Amino acid sequence: MRMLRLVINTWLVFVLLIPVALAGESKKEEAIRPKIGLVLSGGGARGGAHIGVLKALEELHIPIDYIAGTSMGAIIGAFYAAGYSPQEIEKFVSETQWKDAFSDQPDRAAMNMRKKQLDADFLIPQRVGFNGGELELPLGLIEGQKLDLIFQRAFLRVDKIHNFDRLRVPFRAVATNLATGSEVVLRKGSLAMAVRASMSIPAIFAPVILNDMMLVDGGMANNLPISVVREMGADIVIAVDISSPLLPREKLDSVLTVTEQLTNFLTRRNTERQIATLGPQDILLVPALGDFGSTDFNKVLDIVPAGYAAVMERQAALVALARDEEDTRARLAEFHTAEEANYIVHFVEINNASIINNEIIRSRLDIELDQPLDFVKLENSLSQIYSIDVFQSVNYELVTNKAGESGIAINAEARSWGPNYLQFGIEFSDDFNGNSDYQIGAAYTRNALNSYAGQLRTAVAVGREGLLDFDFYQPIDQQARWFVEPRALWTRQLYNVYDEDQFRAQIEITGPGLTLGIGRNFNNMNLVRLDYELYRGKAGVLIGDSDLLTGDEVKIGEFVLRYQHDSLDDLWFPRKGKLVTFGARFAGDKIGAASDYQQAFLGVAKAWASGKNSVQLNMQAGYSFEDAVPLERWYELGGFGRLSGLAPDQISGRQMGLATFAYYRRLNEADLFPLFAGFTLETGNVWLQQSDVSFSSLRYSGSVFLGADTPIGPVYLAYGHSDDGQAAVYFYLGNPWRAARW
Repeated sequence: MRMLRLVINTWLVFVLLIPVALAGESKKEEAIRPKIGLVLSGGGARGGAHIGVLKALEELHIPIDYIAGTSMGAIIGAFYAAGYSPQEIEKFVSETQWKDAFSDQPDRAAMNMRKKQLDADFLIPQRVGFNGGELELPLGLIEGQKLDLIFQRAFLRVDKIHNFDRLRVPFRAVATNLATGSEVVLRKGSLAMAVRASMSIPAIFAPVILNDMMLVDGGMANNLPISVVREMGADIVIAVDISSPLLPREKLDSVLTVTEQLTNFLTRRNTERQIATLGPQDILLVPALGDFGSTDFNKVLDIVPAGYAAVMERQAALVALARDEEDTRARLAEFHTAEEANYIVHFVEINNASIINNEIIRSRLDIELDQPLDFVKLENSLSQIYSIDVFQSVNYELVTNKAGESGIAINAEARSWGPNYLQFGIEFSDDFNGNSDYQIGAAYTRNALNSYAGQLRTAVAVGREGLLDFDFYQPIDQQARWFVEPRALWTRQLYNVYDEDQFRAQIEITGPGLTLGIGRNFNNMNLVRLDYELYRGKAGVLIGDSDLLTGDEVKIGEFVLRYQHDSLDDLWFPRKGKLVTFGARFAGDKIGAASDYQQAFLGVAKAWASGKNSVQLNMQAGYSFEDAVPLERWYELGGFGRLSGLAPDQISGRQMGLATFAYYRRLNEADLFPLFAGFTLETGNVWLQQSDVSFSSLRYSGSVFLGADTPIGPVYLAYGHSDDGQAAVYFYLGNPWRAARW
């Protein structure tokens, strides 16, 4: 019996020790397996090939123990290290609106009404800082506001991981210290900021400030960071080089290609030095990318297969590194990330590095306490804060207080080259029939004059209409909803007089004026304001002869009530939204006018789009209640889109009606110069007397046009034709839709 018990106990010990022995053997195999490091180079949109590489490596069950990347390689590598599958990365890259991401301009719907109205002016959007009597330029054309939010949202799943060794795959991003030119390897901190630093092309993107260093694109120092992944512990390196090759001499035919070549020099040389360190056990993949360029983000889905093919061409060398499918699946599944939908906000903390009152920031935050955080609403809120036009960046952090409660910190960094700016502008038009106009000018804006975001703006213009304008816009409550706006100005305005469609005279009115306005912004789309306008001018006939002038003095004194709704996504070539303007004018001798009169104006524009096609319907009506309305308050029609066959402002009268149907189609994919072609159908007229107004007297016109939305404003080339046989060819640089002065 004793012998039997001894045999049984020995058998039990043996059975129990089998799993331990097998586990020890598995750990031994894991320990002796060579560690594989994946290196992903920079190359802009060509980095779509990295996604194909990841797809193929997973399909072949090649384990990745370390990842190091530069620029676009850092982006793709960070996504994979953070737990995204290659398919999820492909979806993100293909669905991201890169044109919008590479712009600091908030979506127009998120802009405040003040900024929308200023953008409708003739000034070029680009500007320079002017502070302390010195010109200041931004550190990059793009500050990266939208890009920051995109990456913050994408990497929320690893928001609490600040050591990149704790990601699903240990990761490094490579940047360049702008002050020294040396390589900076980012291994800790915010993954989103590390990626932003690695891809910040100098002069294009503003540098990222981390640890008191100004960091820019890592391609300047190490575009293919093989050395970095070796330092992480890689025994075998799989390096993917998607950088652009040097251009041959015959392609160096413009300043753009020469600049591109200089950039290629910087990355090509350090890339070749890194490639020279590869050993016989390492694998270099160079996807065949042909003519795909670094800016071809709209073609990223076409680029992905090149990376996949590059791996499969080296399949024979890679299969020796493979692990079995079950082991690979378990390895990829062992990493767990936070669920953003479960994040409850118990408090909001505002870190505001500007003079602006915190309540102005807080009033624009659409965050419900003790509820799950809605990240879409949060990003829209940050866009509204950024549109105050004081901050260089507005971002957020998920934080925890001493009581262990979860919250959100809003970080608003004042703009380094603000808050005061110079802008320049130009408009030019010609109908190739003797009517040409131009206007050039400049504006100086002093922002953030006080904690309520007061703004002083001085504008000057010469040309078609002269202008000297001093405008002070001052919010008066903590939410910056109510405002007052006093103005002092001097203007020179021209009025063309036609009789039976024949030019008779040109009248000039010059003089000073004062305006005092008070208004209320209900949100970023709706505004109501009341203005008192006082003007004293001199009138005279410059060309020809006209009996419309009864004297040489112009006296205006009136109250003007305005309502405006503006939800258009674009001012010049909108695809959605609407613009509604209603105005009522009350003039009288007791408030400074030469006569008593009342007027009303209503304008409605609505845009729709499908694919590359857009349609816009625009209707306007102006009505004068008395025949005493002076010439300077008459409505005008004529010119492109406003009865296109007629000369600009050819017809004028006290009553006005206009309806325009416009169709336009996007012709290209270029983000810098989007081109459009389209046509308009128009009907309308002006009438001197109320009794003249009738449908039977409507005039009809149409036009065909080419248009471009350029960095210096919209450009149009159009041909217009009217029902009475008049025709005109127009060229416009600037706003062609000069409507009634409301």
